[in-house]
Amino acid sequence: SIESVTNVLCTATTLVWLGKVFGGTRGALPLCTLLTVLLVNNKFTPSRWVRSIQPTSQVLGTVALYLFFSTLGSQGVAVAESVRASMIPLGIFLTILYAVHGTWLWLLHKLFPHQPCMNPQRLLMASSAAIGGPATAVALAQAQKWPSLEVP
Repeated sequence: SIESVTNVLCTATTLVWLGKVFGGTRGALPLCTLLTVLLVNNKFTPSRWVRSIQPTSQVLGTVALYLFFSTLGSQGVAVAESVRASMIPLGIFLTILYAVHGTWLWLLHKLFPHQPCMNPQRLLMASSAAIGGPATAVALAQAQKWPSLEVP
């Protein structure tokens, strides 16, 4: 509904504004993220209000992610020649990087099997966030139907 979209956009704008005002140039993003986490975890806001804007937030968030991915990939044509020239060294570097990263994840899971924070889903989400950023981590959680891990 129009009311729900307006509430979501107003809430998002307010969170960004609060982050910028109180966090300054360097702290705006972490503060906005912290405020968002506090808001969606229902600790400081009425759960009825959060539930009412949740479906609209999901749709608008997904649209924003698609827009982010499409604009990020649009510059690929301009740098295609330089990437082609460095394909083999880059491939070797990335193979080593992901092998070491995967080995660490496997070791953490084997060394701490009974720790809730070391279950495979959480490790995959942390890995995805570390390598591809928060947008890819949320995309992974949505694709795998892990709604509890979609919150930042």
